[in-house]
Amino acid sequence: MLRHTLNRRTLLRTAAALGASTALPRMGWAADEIVATSYPGSFEEAYRSILLPAFAEKSGADAILTPLLGVDQVAKIAAAKNNPPYDVVIFDEGPLLASLDKDILQPYPETPNLAGLPAEFQGEANGGYGPTVTVQIIVLAYNPKKVPPPTDWLDMWKDDYKGRVGLTGMGSSLGTSYMTEIAKRLGGGETDYEPAFQKMKELLPSVAAIAPSPGALAALFQTGEVDIAPNYFNNVMLLKEKGVDVDYVIPQGAPVLIRTSMHVVKNTKAPELAAQYIDTAIAAAVQQKLLDPPFYFVPTNKDVTFGGEVARIASDMGDLLEKGILLDWPTIVKTRPQLIERFNQEIRL
Repeated sequence: MLRHTLNRRTLLRTAAALGASTALPRMGWAADEIVATSYPGSFEEAYRSILLPAFAEKSGADAILTPLLGVDQVAKIAAAKNNPPYDVVIFDEGPLLASLDKDILQPYPETPNLAGLPAEFQGEANGGYGPTVTVQIIVLAYNPKKVPPPTDWLDMWKDDYKGRVGLTGMGSSLGTSYMTEIAKRLGGGETDYEPAFQKMKELLPSVAAIAPSPGALAALFQTGEVDIAPNYFNNVMLLKEKGVDVDYVIPQGAPVLIRTSMHVVKNTKAPELAAQYIDTAIAAAVQQKLLDPPFYFVPTNKDVTFGGEVARIASDMGDLLEKGILLDWPTIVKTRPQLIERFNQEIRL
């Protein structure tokens, strides 16, 4: 079993280093490990630093982390349902809804920390397939030493930012969200993205880079390639903690919120460990560490108090939900594959 464990770890870590471009078959299975996905960027950093050690201490098992966008996770599991490459997946609302008709998840059991979440985060809204582990806040990031602070999404078209704009595509929840907000400002919305696509074509001369993921987009502030870009609050704060010249604004003071949940993959050979991993992610002690610098993950466990930079945005989860914007993901997912393809074809450098 040790030989299988080492071979599998080596293969999976190599795949992660290569960007997890393909889903590997399960070459062997060790009873003391699981494979879990994360999003690239701050999620991967935070989970390697805090969640994986906490899970190992609690369970005595290891978790191998594979960074991957949600739409890619769905595709890879659907292609290997009987022998899935992952035991636990992390989804935003869009990929989660797209996964439900593919029968790749199994119901989430009652676990010790589930009661610590408000009812709306325990998984009832997604059919009982898994709890919300964090809420991502979408912001407009900018370099305060090079450009003036924006106030709204449409400010990206101003001459102040010409040649300095960064974007990511609609394959990420971030890309779909900012495109939705731009469409709304131009008379469209979740059922009509035409105004946003036409407006984005006008922006292309000002675009310095289109990154493959939010994490990669955030890294462009470090290299000085972009000075303004949509991104997630926690990505921006992680950069600030590293000393990068970056700050953020919430367009028109109304944050777009993305609910992020974890799920046990159907046909996993380690369902108990998978559930224990997720239960660790929703534990108050773990979420408190994830909220603290440098990661700033918004908690969903009601025993964690908002503080620091997060408290500047909202005093607690109730306040955040009252201020925030929740997009109509059930409507969006009906046409999202076509939207992703169109963005990739039309909005490129």
